[in-house]
Amino acid sequence: MARAGNNERGWFIGLRKDQLGARLLMMLNSIRLAEDYGTDFRINWFPRGAMAPKLDTPSDLFAQEFINRHFIDNESFEALDSLTKPLWSFLQDKSPSRLEEHLAEGGHVLLDEGFEIVEFPWEDGSDLRGRFRGFISRIAFNPVVQRHIGEIETAMAQGCGRVVAYHIRRGDILNEDPWKHKEWPAKIEPDELYSAYLEKNAGAGALVFSDQAESIARFTTAHSQVRSITDLVDLEGCKPVQRDFLELFAMSRASEIVAPPISAFSRAAARLSGQERKCFHEVMTLAERDAAYEHLVNRFNAGVENFITPSEAAHVYVKLARRLQETGREAEAWEIGQSILDAGADNAFMALMHATNGIYLSKWDEALTYVEIALANPNQWQENYISGLAIRAHILGALGKRFGARRSFLRAFWQKPMLPDVTVLGSVMIKRGRLKPGATLPFDRATLMALPVRYQQTNIVVQQGKVLRRRAADLSTIAIEWPWFPLDGKTGRLLQSTQELEAMRKRLLAHETCVPGAGPFSFCALLEARMGRLDDAFAHNTEAVALTPDDPLVRKRQAEILLLRGDHEAALSEMNACRTSAPDHAFWHFLTGQIHEQAGDMAAARARFEQASAMDDSTAELHAYLAEVCRRMGDEDAAVTALDRAAEIAPNQQRYRNRRDRLLRKQA
Repeated sequence: MARAGNNERGWFIGLRKDQLGARLLMMLNSIRLAEDYGTDFRINWFPRGAMAPKLDTPSDLFAQEFINRHFIDNESFEALDSLTKPLWSFLQDKSPSRLEEHLAEGGHVLLDEGFEIVEFPWEDGSDLRGRFRGFISRIAFNPVVQRHIGEIETAMAQGCGRVVAYHIRRGDILNEDPWKHKEWPAKIEPDELYSAYLEKNAGAGALVFSDQAESIARFTTAHSQVRSITDLVDLEGCKPVQRDFLELFAMSRASEIVAPPISAFSRAAARLSGQERKCFHEVMTLAERDAAYEHLVNRFNAGVENFITPSEAAHVYVKLARRLQETGREAEAWEIGQSILDAGADNAFMALMHATNGIYLSKWDEALTYVEIALANPNQWQENYISGLAIRAHILGALGKRFGARRSFLRAFWQKPMLPDVTVLGSVMIKRGRLKPGATLPFDRATLMALPVRYQQTNIVVQQGKVLRRRAADLSTIAIEWPWFPLDGKTGRLLQSTQELEAMRKRLLAHETCVPGAGPFSFCALLEARMGRLDDAFAHNTEAVALTPDDPLVRKRQAEILLLRGDHEAALSEMNACRTSAPDHAFWHFLTGQIHEQAGDMAAARARFEQASAMDDSTAELHAYLAEVCRRMGDEDAAVTALDRAAEIAPNQQRYRNRRDRLLRKQA
């Protein structure tokens, strides 16, 4: 593999840890970008933590000379870390100047996210889509793969008329840990939709591609025009990864590709063909889709044994349940969900789905039982665990258990403040008075209410319209207020984006509630401080303090601004006022500790951090911060204790146990 060396111009480096389609798209994007920006590309084909072991031998797919020229091993890739910036850091630019400067100085650009076609604001997306078909010619394939590519080309050319390729995604999603434990509504479509479109296009040829043999057998048996790749070429002796690629290539030769909304496999095939793959909502009318889903209801009513496995039933149910809930048929969704659970489906998301449906039916006790089952499942995906905490908070609030509701919500919030479920359910709690400023969280309700967000509908477990009729509030303002505590990278990106912070400030300045004093006016001063405009921030918030001297949040912001200006004594004076007004607020003590720490008084800082930790049972990173302070001061026993507390608050976050274990190994 190619090793990093001194290179006059930086590379585009592609890296994905998931399946073949995503990696191929990453490679095609890397090739395109290198060509257009006058440089080279490298591929880290099997990075650390990669989740597709059958892809671990690139020579199964690619020619050795191509690997030697364009692939980079993990050690060499990791050595480039200080020179490498993520692609997303350039996607908001108005011109290529900063990207060009970075490459010219020998800096590299990493592609490691789920891009279909990378498109910068200054580029023409339609032109890029038209060019993508040609980029496969830049890839040199293993001789066996190359021979079969030719055979597929010949077989497809010998056919006549229109051929529709259908991608039926199942496989690892149904059968393998950890994938089976997360719902994938954009990746799985029910068989009934495929059958309806096959019947609608009975005169066209059909090729069915699936990672589940039973799915292929079902459609080739039920529909006479359906063929599979083995009807085109003999793949005997091919390795699994070779077969996967050849199926992808054969799909790309079809006249039309019909696939789920999110499928890197079919997206890559479409890019190789120069066409757009189609989803069912694009090729079928609403009435046709509704009829197909009614057939699906009938299949469920006939018994879960009519599915390949209970796991398939669970994943297909995710699509059906939402449709039933949207049309007032929650009781049917509950009965079907219960039948899937009774059939032995062990998918971790099913209990969470069932709890959510219980909310819509006001089955509060049953919903609480199932959300606790979901949270206790060690296979629960991290985002679903966080959604489960927020859902439990909503249920506990409805049952009148407000203390538990607040604690459960805050444990969710500090992990992912901008997760849609957290945003929606947090807005419900705030609007219904179940989470009030100051109870355990100093926050600015007026600013929250001045920043509604768009309707939350994607990537969300609950349905917003079922629990919150109005727009949700922008809870990211709380994360901006307390930037030490969120665990997600999204918050970090927001705090680094001057453009987004300035847009938020302008929205607030234009709002009717933004008058000098507390609330949005003072929060805008904090935003100025976050953007480095300390003199303006100090002037504006000093005006706010003069007008509202008894508002602890305004005084807290003043303390932060003073801290950033290096005036530790004045900052401590402001925090004294905060603690006097609310001595049991953990965050006031934490920020006081921050000031002592930056002033160099570690003993006083630790004392404040310990006071904050004694008062807090919902903010894992607060305890982790204390652990780090104790570690730096040589008290590793205290650090272990603080990390234990952090792990107790966020048991789904492995990071705290890992840090604890490292400390214990060091002690041993």
